[in-house]
Amino acid sequence: MKQVNIVLSGIGGQGILTLASILGTAAVIEGYDVRVAEVHGMAQRGGSVVCFVKMGEKVSSPLVMEGSADMIISLELSETLRVLQYLKPKKGLVVMNSNALPPPISMILGLQYPSLEAVLEELKSIAEDVYAVNAYEIAKKIGSPQSTNMVMLGSVWATGRLALSEQSIVKALSKTFRGDAVKINQKAFEEGAKVVKKLL
Repeated sequence: MKQVNIVLSGIGGQGILTLASILGTAAVIEGYDVRVAEVHGMAQRGGSVVCFVKMGEKVSSPLVMEGSADMIISLELSETLRVLQYLKPKKGLVVMNSNALPPPISMILGLQYPSLEAVLEELKSIAEDVYAVNAYEIAKKIGSPQSTNMVMLGSVWATGRLALSEQSIVKALSKTFRGDAVKINQKAFEEGAKVVKKLL
């Protein structure tokens, strides 16, 4: 596999670090060299979080340079726009949770939060492919809203651009979660994959 550069974005409390860790673990299971880096820390719940995951035959640095990301996985609508500069122009993939979580300060100050349509319009002018999935609603339907990140993992995997097998991801899930959490997160992964497979 050539090197795959992934940028993950969202806000604190959405499980971005867990998602990055599972991607890294699955890549290690497949025998790839992997680097995972948290760029902006979760100083507070609800704050912006960005992680980089790089995997391939040989990865020498953890950071993804602007304009070199093969894909963006975003767990929050407006946070997608914050990391768009990392995407390879006209070659990159964006898989985005369409669920909006406007920051409280924007409501207090009466600031306009971008609509899904406005975000999609911006993304389509830069990305090769864009998938908007309401991962939060899917996770809620299976009884585990906190598994939104795993719905997103399934959605990204279904595009076929991760170069990771389902078996490796399931093994990585088993190494990350314990007890009933393994089954519910596997279910979330499968439901996310189903949604995107219907769109392909």
